[in-house]
Amino acid sequence: MHHCRVLVPLLLSVAVLPFDTHAAASLLVDDASITDAGQCQLESWVRHTRDGQEWTAVPACTVADTEWSLGLTRLPGQSAAQWAVGAKRVLVAPVQRRWGLAASASLGGTAHRPRSDDWNLTVPLTVALDAQDRVQLHLNLGWAHHAHVQGRTSGVGIDVALHRDWSLLAESARDADRQRSSQLGLRRVLWPGASVDLLAGQVHHQRTTRWLTLGFNLAAPP
Repeated sequence: MHHCRVLVPLLLSVAVLPFDTHAAASLLVDDASITDAGQCQLESWVRHTRDGQEWTAVPACTVADTEWSLGLTRLPGQSAAQWAVGAKRVLVAPVQRRWGLAASASLGGTAHRPRSDDWNLTVPLTVALDAQDRVQLHLNLGWAHHAHVQGRTSGVGIDVALHRDWSLLAESARDADRQRSSQLGLRRVLWPGASVDLLAGQVHHQRTTRWLTLGFNLAAPP
């Protein structure tokens, strides 16, 4: 029952905010980890583009060895919020290994269309490149279906611990429409369970499609 007492306030807290969902985080590439059993987290971010600000919040809790998430996003110039529900499960935990493997799935749509038009499946692989886990490589391979396009998705990202509280983030991903996007930024740990991301990104070959993202990640105590 403890996880329910944590989950309900998180869901209510984002339900009253104006939000949109590209993915389950401010990052383009997912890793192969989930929150601890019975714990919750809230990932939220604002992305500034030439069209305005996109606001997103994604609360998630792990129940029955599966991380369940609900994402809500508000795009500039659109009255209907976008939503996405997701589930993620670790297939291979990095116990006595230098790598981990997970599988995730999500369904999405808008508040004006109760029926889900979008879905995707992704397999994230995370590999530690050094013995201290200071450098981690994340690889994604998946399939996405949208209203007018479907196809393979992929991504590669790297997380480098520069200092006790600072990390370098770099990644590049291809969507179902064969468009590739990349972003680069920093993560600052504020206190255990809380961090801030600052990322700059762009869709390749589209100089007008650039963004600056400020994200806040908060893990609820057990």
